[in-house]
Amino acid sequence: VLEQKQPGLYTVIWHPIGGQPRPETLAALGELMQTIDGTELRLAPDETAYIINLTGAEAEKILEATKETAQTKFETSVSCIGASICQVGARDSQALLQACVKAVGEAQIPDGALPQIHISGCPSSCGTHQIGVIGFRGGAKTIDKVLKPAFNLYINGSDIQGQERMGEEVGTLLEEQIPDFLCALGHAVSDSGMDFDTWFAKNPEGIKAIAA
Repeated sequence: VLEQKQPGLYTVIWHPIGGQPRPETLAALGELMQTIDGTELRLAPDETAYIINLTGAEAEKILEATKETAQTKFETSVSCIGASICQVGARDSQALLQACVKAVGEAQIPDGALPQIHISGCPSSCGTHQIGVIGFRGGAKTIDKVLKPAFNLYINGSDIQGQERMGEEVGTLLEEQIPDFLCALGHAVSDSGMDFDTWFAKNPEGIKAIAA
C-alpha cells in the first residue's frame, strides 16, 4: 500500500505473476471497485496494476481481493504472453517464468537476492528483455544435431531515467537450465550477505561466471 499525496487516500499495488490474474479474481475485483466511489485501476508497463483513490478501509478490502499477487521482487518479473498464445513467439515464456518462480520458491531464495527479470519469447521483445538487469530472449540451440528450446541471456540493462541502456547479450542457456541457473545465482547472492544490487555492483562479472 502506498500513501497518496492527497490526505487520507491510498493506492494498492497489485502484480499477478506473469501479469495474468485469474478471470475469477479480476471479475471479483471489478465488482468490488464498482462499489468504491472515485477509484481507478492503472496499468504499468511491467505488468503491475495500481488501484488508486482508496480510503484506509477500502484499501484493506482491495488488498484482500488482490492477495493472489507477487510476494517478492523476483516474482514481479515480466514476461510476454509467449508461444502458447502468440503465433509469432518461439518459446513459451510464461511457462518458463512459472518454472523459475516455482524453483526459486522451493530453493527458499530470500527476497532481494534476485532481481526482477524480463522474458521475451522471441526477438519482438514484448517482454522487454533488453532493459532488465537479467533478460532472456527465446530461440533454439542445436546440440548434437538436435534442436532444443533455449533462451539468449542479456545482462545489465536499465530503464531508469538518466541511466537507460540496452543489456549485453552474453550467451545462450537451454530452457531447462534456466531455473537452476537462477537458483545458483540466488544462492551466491544470499550467501554473500548482500542484496542483489550490492552484489552485482561488487561482482560485475558474477552473472556471466555463474551462467558459464
